[in-house]
Parts: sequence; C-alpha cells; structure tokens
Amino acid sequence: MQTAIAKIGDASLLVTPDGKPVPHKDAEQPTFHIQPQLFNPYCDIGLSDISLVGATIAPHDSTEPVSVLPKDVMIRQPYPNENYYIAGTAERKMGWDIPLDLDATPQWLDLTWEVQMPSDLEHPVLTIYHRFTLEFILTQQGQVFSMDQANTFYDPNARTISHISLNHIDDSFTKGDKSFKSYRMDYPHGLAFYQTLILNSCAWSDLICTAQEDVILLRDIEPAQSFQTHIDLHRQNACIEIPAAVFHQAICDTQVEVDFEIGEYDCSPGLQRLCRWWNENAPILGTRRAAFIALWCRVEDDDWYWSGWDECPEWGMENIQRYGLQDRCARWGDFVILEFFPRQVSRLEVAQGASTEILGVDGKGYTDTGLAREDVDEAYHAHYSLQAFPKRFPFAWEKLKAAVHPPT
Repeated sequence: MQTAIAKIGDASLLVTPDGKPVPHKDAEQPTFHIQPQLFNPYCDIGLSDISLVGATIAPHDSTEPVSVLPKDVMIRQPYPNENYYIAGTAERKMGWDIPLDLDATPQWLDLTWEVQMPSDLEHPVLTIYHRFTLEFILTQQGQVFSMDQANTFYDPNARTISHISLNHIDDSFTKGDKSFKSYRMDYPHGLAFYQTLILNSCAWSDLICTAQEDVILLRDIEPAQSFQTHIDLHRQNACIEIPAAVFHQAICDTQVEVDFEIGEYDCSPGLQRLCRWWNENAPILGTRRAAFIALWCRVEDDDWYWSGWDECPEWGMENIQRYGLQDRCARWGDFVILEFFPRQVSRLEVAQGASTEILGVDGKGYTDTGLAREDVDEAYHAHYSLQAFPKRFPFAWEKLKAAVHPPT
C-alpha cells in the first residue's frame, strides 16, 4: 500500500491513495526504534562496501555500553534516492526496536559503520562513529520513540544521518542543529559525529518508514523480456507513435551536461527535439503547443507504468483512458508513454500564497505544485528523466538502440 502525507488545518497525517487516514497503530509499551542511516554520495562505493559493525547504548545508571546490534543486521537502499542507506534486519528494512523504560532511559546511542574504500586510496577502510545523546519526551501521540523522525513531519528539527564525507553536510541535513559536531579521526581513520537527539513519542502509524517496508523499487525488479498482456491498452493510451530515431536522439541530447537555472529547463535540447516533433505531428492541432514531457515506461508484464523521475510513484496504465489523456500522449513501441505539456504559465492564488498549476497540452490538469512559478520547473524533471533513461530502464534502452541500429 502506497501512502502519502496530507495536511488538514495545522495537522499532518499519513493517508492511503484514496485519501483515508492510515489506521492508528501504537506500540504496547514504550519502544525505542533504532534506525541507522548513512548518506553516501559516491558512485564507486556501493552497498556491498558498507557495514554497520556496532550499535551500543549506555544504560541510565552506567557508562558501560550494551550492544543492541542484531545478529542479522543488513544494509539496504529502501528509498528511490540511492544515496541513502538504512540498516535493518533480515525481516525489516527500516531499523529495529528495543523496549524502553521511561524511568531509566539510555543516556546515549553509539553507531559504528565501516566502509570499504576504493583500492587506489591510502586507507582501505573508513570508520564512521556517531554518538547520539538521547532525550525522550512522552507525548499523547503514542509510545514509539523513533529515529525515523529524520524523515517525518512531527519533529522537523530531528536529524539522524551519518555521512561518508564531510563535504556534503549542509543545513538540509542538520536543520540548524547546533549540537551537531563533526570531526576527523586518525586512529582509526575516519569520521566522528556527535549530536543531541530529542525524540518525541508517536505511534507506529505516524511513521513513513512503516509504509516504506512494503514498497518495491524499480531497482528491485527483474524487467520482463517481452510483454504478453495489456499490449492493446498501452497502444490505445497514445494518439501517435514517436519514431525510434527521434526518441533515441532526444535521449542522447541530454547526456551532455547543461547549466540551466530553474525556469530554463525547457531549453534542454532533448526536450526541444521531442516537443518540436510533437508540435509538427500531433494529430490534434490545438495540442501542438508542447514545451516539456513526462516519461512513463513499462517494466514488468503488468498494468503499471514506472515514471522516468525516480521520486514519482508508479501509475496504473488504465488512468490515461480513465481521465481521457490519450490526446496528449505519444508512445514508443510497447514500452514508453510520453505526456506533453505546455509552458507553465498558470498561477493560482491559494490560502498559502501563489502556486503553479501544470496543465497538459490538451488543457486538462496534471498537478498543482503548491509553489510559486519562479520556484518550480517541471521541465527539470523531464530533462533528467531523459538523461537517466539508459540507466533506469536498461532493457528498454537496449530495445530502442536496436530499433535505431538493427543488428546486421
């Protein structure tokens, strides 16, 4: 089940796709949910290079550490953003929990990571030590004290992320936390982090991580070698087919680095190539006003499209006809749907201020960003969806290349 966050007045809550609140679920007793997180910005350091080798707490009446590291601890990448690594167990992606005595809470939590470094570096192992001085505040929300508060709405100042590099730490991680300190270590070689972590209690159902447990990401899926189902539905979802050569060249156009500001990404050569083709060939003249696209691709032999933008959830194939969107869509083969959109010009005044409404070239709505026009550029996502296509959809990319340059 996919979930989302909705705001009602000044309160936020998790809701299901049909808008219903997630059923309340709490712990039976005070519980400390330990969720070690690591930020890794390097493509030459992968999942197999990272280990959590220590997790200890200091009991209330002692400084003698007690291990709380599960024997089956595992490291995963459960979020679409591949830079975030989470420690869990064989059964749980997102951390583990221990009982908590509110009359004798632990003083601190120590985490120790080891990272195998690339072979050309002087030190083969980077050790990352992170101490959290703990404060637990019981609220009427529930009995769970979770380190997942780094990612949720009820305590925006709580951050619990360790780092492989000091160069990528900014306020988006620390949230202005003055207790956060970072140091370089010589023995062992590595980094040390110290901070005070104030955890307000909540319920399990308040945590985004509980929904994330069951989420399947694109990189977890073995692509279908061919499609046997929903072929007609896919073909009916578009009013025209784009030539393989045009789509292929548009992707190649985006492989060159660009230096656009927000609001300028509709100048992307790849987007301009696609939109020029649409504006010359779309069967309905009134829709020939495209400036950027959204990209969807089939991966499994089912009735779902996966978005070219990795933070966008998958989308049911039937939605295109359900909402009558065929006249703004082109397809390539049995894999890809391209939705076309005009430039973002519509402004709506809402209670929070100006926001930007995104419409399709057919005039039907797509989304309201909730941001002012100068702060949003959907063409940014379109450009990088094209750029990431070969890596995100490798099987479709190979089929596209073969269609353009058939093997002899």
